[in-house]
Amino acid sequence: MELSTILVEERKKKGMTQQEVADTLYITRQSLSNWENGKNFPDIPMLVELSKYYDFSLDIIKGDAQLMNQVQKDYELINTKKANKKYSVLLVILTALIVLTSVVLIPLVSNNKILLKSFTLFDLLLCIVLIHTAVKFSKIVYQYYEGIPNSPLWVPKVFGYGISINPYNKFGKIITIALLVILDLFFIGVGITMIFFG
Repeated sequence: MELSTILVEERKKKGMTQQEVADTLYITRQSLSNWENGKNFPDIPMLVELSKYYDFSLDIIKGDAQLMNQVQKDYELINTKKANKKYSVLLVILTALIVLTSVVLIPLVSNNKILLKSFTLFDLLLCIVLIHTAVKFSKIVYQYYEGIPNSPLWVPKVFGYGISINPYNKFGKIITIALLVILDLFFIGVGITMIFFG
């Protein structure tokens, strides 16, 4: 049974108008009307509230393919937001560690060659980890393009203005891997130079 039908039937069973239900649930009458007409769907928390208010089981709506699609999209969006938060925190921590090491620790130990090399190598290693984390983050942020044939090479940036390379485009993947390899080799080269010639 479709959610829109359930909502109309349950509201009529209670003998209430759309406005009365909307006021009770702290939503707009227009939102309820759209849900009852099948124009769009409530988000998951509101769906739970509706099932409590009308006292129907959410199992009833499993047959509503459109709603189940929307629930799946909401679930993916929630997981993406959780991953974005996790990677955002990780990127901030890595960046802070790099700045702390570069600005505070390395100058403090500049008289001790062994400690200087150790902190510099640690800093370079953190840079490599930061770059790989940023690439992993971009894959999560742009996962919408995954599996889309001929997805664009350049996509709008998620944060700020500008464009970014789409890691799911054929050439974008090649460019991303090439940049990773070049930057990894650069940081490894600097590290080896520090160890043997520094």
